[in-house]
Amino acid sequence: MAEKIIIKGRCEYPGKVRAEALVSPKPLEGFTNCNPRKGYTTERNHPLFKVPYNGKVMVYPLPRGSGGFMMYGSGPMKPAAFVHTEGCPLSVACAMVAHVPSMTDFERDPMEVIETGDMVFVNADEGYIEITKKD
Repeated sequence: MAEKIIIKGRCEYPGKVRAEALVSPKPLEGFTNCNPRKGYTTERNHPLFKVPYNGKVMVYPLPRGSGGFMMYGSGPMKPAAFVHTEGCPLSVACAMVAHVPSMTDFERDPMEVIETGDMVFVNADEGYIEITKKD
């Protein structure tokens, strides 16, 4: 049976979703560094350069830049949810525009637990995430 880990956190935007995780070790900027029509990051020196994010739970330390992730909500390709370690008004605005659950301020750093490919159930309504480790 796969290992399951539950971490409590704070809801930034409500909703529930279960999807595969895509982890970014570096902060993300979505306004000028993503292609919302193709669904990937366009920042050349970023570890997720051209890695598809559509339908994934985006796990990252924090957003950066003045635009945050606003472009995620304007295209057909968007993440399933946002899970980040540091809260930011830009992330809340993006989650609202994109209509995706968003959580932050966890009791344990999700960046230390979640790996790309893990399944993550984001239950922002009840304030927790459940990680099922990939086999």
